[in-house]
Amino acid sequence: MSLFVVNTYQGEEQVQSETSNHLSTLLQKIEERKKRRSGAKENTLDVKSNGQVDIPTPAKKRRIKNALRKKNSNITNKKIVPTSDQLIAPSNEKDVRPKDSHKFVVLGSESHKKQRAVKRILPDWLAHPEVISTDLNSGPDLTELTTILDDNLIKVLKKNGIKKLFPVQHKVITWLNKSNKERTMGWWPRDVCVSAPTGSGKTLAYVLPIVQALQTRLVQKVRCLVVLPVKELATQVYKVISKYLAHTNLNVTLLSGVLTFKQEQSNLVRKTENGEYISRVDIVVATPGHLIDHIEKTVGFSLDALRFLVIDEADRATDWLQHLPPHCLHAPPLTTSNVFSSSSIPTQKLLFSATLSQDPEKISRLGLFQPILFTSVISDKDEDVNLDKEVGNFIGRYTVPDELTERVIECSATHKPLVLLHLLSKSDPSERSLVFTNSGKMAHRLTILLRSFLKEENISVGELSANFSPKQREAVLKSFADGNIQVLVSSDALARGVDIPGIKLVVSYDLPKYIEGYIHRAGRTGRAGTPGTAISVLTPNQVGAFNKMLKSARKTTPKFEKLELEALAESIDYEKHLEMLKDTLQKEQSEYLERRKAIKRKR
Repeated sequence: MSLFVVNTYQGEEQVQSETSNHLSTLLQKIEERKKRRSGAKENTLDVKSNGQVDIPTPAKKRRIKNALRKKNSNITNKKIVPTSDQLIAPSNEKDVRPKDSHKFVVLGSESHKKQRAVKRILPDWLAHPEVISTDLNSGPDLTELTTILDDNLIKVLKKNGIKKLFPVQHKVITWLNKSNKERTMGWWPRDVCVSAPTGSGKTLAYVLPIVQALQTRLVQKVRCLVVLPVKELATQVYKVISKYLAHTNLNVTLLSGVLTFKQEQSNLVRKTENGEYISRVDIVVATPGHLIDHIEKTVGFSLDALRFLVIDEADRATDWLQHLPPHCLHAPPLTTSNVFSSSSIPTQKLLFSATLSQDPEKISRLGLFQPILFTSVISDKDEDVNLDKEVGNFIGRYTVPDELTERVIECSATHKPLVLLHLLSKSDPSERSLVFTNSGKMAHRLTILLRSFLKEENISVGELSANFSPKQREAVLKSFADGNIQVLVSSDALARGVDIPGIKLVVSYDLPKYIEGYIHRAGRTGRAGTPGTAISVLTPNQVGAFNKMLKSARKTTPKFEKLELEALAESIDYEKHLEMLKDTLQKEQSEYLERRKAIKRKR
């Protein structure tokens, strides 16, 4: 029960009569206590017969002080401590304190108004993007591109079997070519953000205009840097760029750990007889960690002439940006002298992702200069959408190609391997299937089990995770791309941007933690206009999380399916395969421990 309540905290001039009387009584007691204390202090000073004041010693002061404290404590206890009945029974006295007294309220305000929810206001470039068609067949034929692409590039496109551009490619290439022409006249280029579904052709959207812009260069310097999150994706982009440099004098190198560090250094720079370092390349494709290593340790590696900074999968961590030279990240002050100086033209940043972030903090780290957004991933403009709740933490609604079919199968945890076996047995053995798990450990166990299931059907099952070395991963991917492996079980190491033609089925054996994971997994099939199916296998306790995840991307949840698996379990002797998995894992554990002991004995 509150001792007293001061309602003037919110500027109220009147309170309940009960509280007023209680407060007046309390104030009187306080005044009486002050008088008693002042009287006590006067009494402690004894006046001698000659009129002089006898000042008490410190010990006497302590005795007087303790006596007063004890007296006041007895008075307070008698007045304040409630009885046992008062502690148990509810009080009928109204508590006039504000409900949200912990919040800051302006003194003197007439009322405690309910706080309004703060709504995010997006920057104009995010709120009003350039919209790209999701119909991959709506792009122009190569015969219509003579005004925006060099004849040699068109020949290379035809040689690679490309007959037309996708909408995102046509839109971005046209805009970047115009921006490059304006740059020659001294205009500062605007930064570009592209948010489009996986498999819509974002890589060529920046490769073609960059090659066209740099192919007339005279002095070889690093003018383009492409940064990607994983080695496999970096290798893929490196190969694409190499194809379209064949008719030029431009050179590209890869910094991802595929080669040794010294080999990468020798590919980057060379030392002249005069002791000067000269760049060997015009374009660098790198993963963040290896890029930082070369910035810090490779003498002569310079990004001072950088013209294009491409960040592919730009929703990933960008802490590596702080290692770049300042001019690569932030444009200089826009002054008259800078505008007319060609040396002060800032690096143009090109950001690409299927799940581009709209987080203000992440965007601010990129130091974008008057950015423009191209996207086919948007929310309906005729709806009042709360972007924080409905859209999630990326630009907007996730759209999928018409060729992609999405399915959801619900089952118990013990039947998940059976569901996967059923799906794989129903698919064409000549077509490739990709199965995603949330960890390398789960990928390994599932690979062993599938090999046991599919041994008699002559279907090869491969495994891929971060536990593999770069060379091992490259070998597995090559074997999968060549068709020697029909089923590949992978952790999320392969979910980002890797393009392997011919994948018809993608299965999320484990539910991804975030909507971005779901988007990138499903994006491994149904690419570039080819049909594909993405299936999620869920246990009953994952249904709610899955629905919430898809709702965050403004997607309609597919109809849930359930399979009858008892007959399948009996026909393959499911329990026998599970026992085999257990024995294999125990054997591997024993072999691992033996190797560890052997290493210790050698030491």
